[in-house]
Order: sequence, then C-alpha cells, then structure tokens
Amino acid sequence: MFQKEFIIKRYLFLFVDILSLVAALVLANIIRFRELQLRDFDDLYLEVLVVSIMACCFGNVVFGLEKHIFDRGYYQEFIAIMKSCATIFVSVLVYLYFSQKGLLYSRLQMLYMLPIYAFLSFLGHMVLRKFVSDYYRRSTSRKQIMLLTSSDKVDDILEKFETTNNWYFQIAYLVFADADRKGEEYHGIPVIANVSDMLEMAKNITLDGVFINVSYQSHMNFNVRDVLHGFQSMGVIVHVNIDALELDVSEKVVENLGMFKVVSYASRLRNPGQMIMKKLMDIFGGLIGCVLTILVGIFLVPAIKLDSPGPAIYSQTRVGRNGRHFKMYKFRSMYQDADERKKALMAQNEMQGAMFKMENDPRITKVGKFIRKYSLDELPQFFNVLKGDMSLVGTRPPTVDEVEQYRIEQKRRLSVTPGMTGLWQTSGRSDILDFDEIVKMDLRYIDQWSVGLDIKLLFKTILVCFKGSGAK
Repeated sequence: MFQKEFIIKRYLFLFVDILSLVAALVLANIIRFRELQLRDFDDLYLEVLVVSIMACCFGNVVFGLEKHIFDRGYYQEFIAIMKSCATIFVSVLVYLYFSQKGLLYSRLQMLYMLPIYAFLSFLGHMVLRKFVSDYYRRSTSRKQIMLLTSSDKVDDILEKFETTNNWYFQIAYLVFADADRKGEEYHGIPVIANVSDMLEMAKNITLDGVFINVSYQSHMNFNVRDVLHGFQSMGVIVHVNIDALELDVSEKVVENLGMFKVVSYASRLRNPGQMIMKKLMDIFGGLIGCVLTILVGIFLVPAIKLDSPGPAIYSQTRVGRNGRHFKMYKFRSMYQDADERKKALMAQNEMQGAMFKMENDPRITKVGKFIRKYSLDELPQFFNVLKGDMSLVGTRPPTVDEVEQYRIEQKRRLSVTPGMTGLWQTSGRSDILDFDEIVKMDLRYIDQWSVGLDIKLLFKTILVCFKGSGAK
C-alpha cells in the first residue's frame, strides 16, 4: 500500500476510536451523575481513560483490527469492535485491581461507557469509510494503476478487484503480455499498449503504479528486469504478484534474511502482535502456574513417594518446535521402570499409530490414577512454559520414538511450540484412539490459531480438569 493510504488506514481510524473513548467517558459520566461534574473527573477517571486508550491501541495491534477495515461487513466490524471493548474492559479491571482503586471507581460508569464507545466507534468507522471512499473516487488523488497480465488471468484479477473496496486506486490501463490488443477496450478499461511499447506509452499518461500479474510461463515472453528498471527510471512504483511463481503454499511474506530480501512461504504466517500476546499469556500463566505447582506439590510429593519408590518429579525427553529436544516435567504417576515395561506391553497398545495407550495400564500407581484423572500430573509443565520449551496452549508434545515414525506431512505438528493443553486434550483425549485423528486436531489448531482460540481452550481445560476427565 502507498504510504499516505497506509497512514489513513492505521492512524485515522485509531484516532476515531480514541475520540469515541473520550466522548463515551464524558457521556457515561453525565448519565451516571445526571450532569457533567468536572469534580467527578478526578485523577482516577483520567487514569482509566489513559489505560483505556492504551488498551485500545494495544488491541488494535494485537488483533490487527485495521486489516481489511474497508472490506469488512457490518458483522465483521461489530466483532472487531467487540474485541476492542473486551481488551479495554480487561485492561481497566487489571489496572483497578493492582492499583487497589477498584472501590473508588463507579462500576455503573464502566457499564455505560463500553456500550457507548462501541456504538460511537462503529458509527465513526462507517462514516469515515464512506467519506474516505467517496473522497478518493471523486478526487484526482486516486492512484492510477496499469495492469500487465495475460489473457488467462485477466478475468480472475478484475473480478477480485471488483469484490474488494479499492478506495485508493483503480485499474486505469491494461497491457496483455501474451497478445497484441493495443487500442481495444476490455471491460471498459483501455488496452493502451503491448509489451514492446508500454514503456514509451507510459511516458505520456498519468501513472502511479504498475501491477504485474502473469503466470510463470508468461515471464519468458518479456524481460521482467528490463520492465522493472524501465518503470523505476520513471519513478513509477512496480508491484509484482508473487503468486506468479505458482507455488502451492498457503501464505507468503516479503522480509529480510540477513542481508537478503526474500519471499518467505509457509503454511501459516503468524501475526506478530498476536504472538506477543501469546508470549505474555505464557509468562503470566507460567508464573501463576508455578506457584500453584509448588502449593499442590507440598501434598503430592509425599503421597507419590509413599506410594512407590522413586523421585516425585519425572522427566522425559520430548520433541518441541521444529524438532528441538527438551526435558518435559511431570509429577510421577507410574512406577520407575515404566519405560522398560512399555516394550513388553506394546502388543496391548489400543492406539492406532505412533502413540501408546492401554486401559488399566499396570504401570500406573494408585496415586497416579488420581492425579492423572484430574490432570494434576501435568502441573510441573508450567516450568517448561516459563523456560520457553512449551506454551500454555499448543500441539501435543510428542516423544522421540513417535517422531521417528512420522510421515512427512505429520512433521508440521512441530512447526509450533507444543502446549500443556490443546484441541486433543479438551476433546475427550482418552476416547480418541486413532493417532491420525490426533494429528488432524493438532493441524487444525495450527491452521485456525488465534489468541481467542487459546483463551477458549484454556477455559475448556479448566472444566475438563474439574470434571475429572483427564488421562486414564
């Protein structure tokens, strides 16, 4: 996107949100106290306003709320604003709790402020979208783009542009890479040149940018480097569709690898803001979890050691992100020789695939049955979360022998940090006996991941633990 339009998209809408917050706080104050009393606008209310504005900005970055803002429907816009409201609400509650000022702040005013903010923000976005779109369509500021493409792709490209709100640019000219159609019109767009003379023609027209979108084979019909250098010498921006390489991958991004500019391809590229949020959740959750582990351990450690000889904490080598090995910790729920006895029990394995599971496993101790039922054996993994080997939510951390049996496509499970809980753990893990189904769940988590999904799975995990439906 052009720099000016990027600024409009990111900062102008954020400015509207901040104005909506200020107006919402003032209106909430009037509704709560029946009049605008400046004395009620003391330092605490200003502090809440500042926290709300910071949370609004933070939520905008973390959830990428400015993305596709011109293309969102009413429902998508409503969901985006609800995410912003939730971020503000949680941030204010956390601030009031840790500042110990919760009793001094009017709960009613907060309940009034958020719906007012949501309404004003929604209305502001709709009005601003309409104003900006209409302004650019009427003015000469709208960018004039030349499309260089091939006959087999032109319809698809124009259709995609038609279905999006291209408020800041329009396809003003066409050039076909595989045919000489100069002088024609295609869907009302003039074909102003062919490949051989388009640079010469470009000197005499209003042109803000060139979009090259041709199939890989069509690249051979003209020298892309000469075209790029030619337009660059005129000061015209050239946009090359990297899909022209025709590689079957889900996502791609242009970035730096050392001193090299590269196009990175991946099955799923993560939003940096959401990854920061996930890391913060891991840090705070890990700290709280470690304290809980120590408190529970005061009672569990003696019980484990009295039930069977051996250490209370069991460690096992697991495979983490991108194949890194790490020691995963658990409260010991099996006898010390469990790994050696596993080989003799392989014939009774109930799992279809690389994992091992059997009902009434004789290796599990009496205390082990209890702590596995309520997933208490997993608590020491909070230390793995703090170390960075694991996350609160992720894919199931596999054993080394499991990974050795992976098919190529199953290796994608290791593309993210493994978690203490995940889709498999909250979907009746003891009843799922097909290893391929577990892999599918992990891959679905990878493809659908979001901070919201992590929060949902954390709450589901708490319910599963209290119901006592953990591992058998």
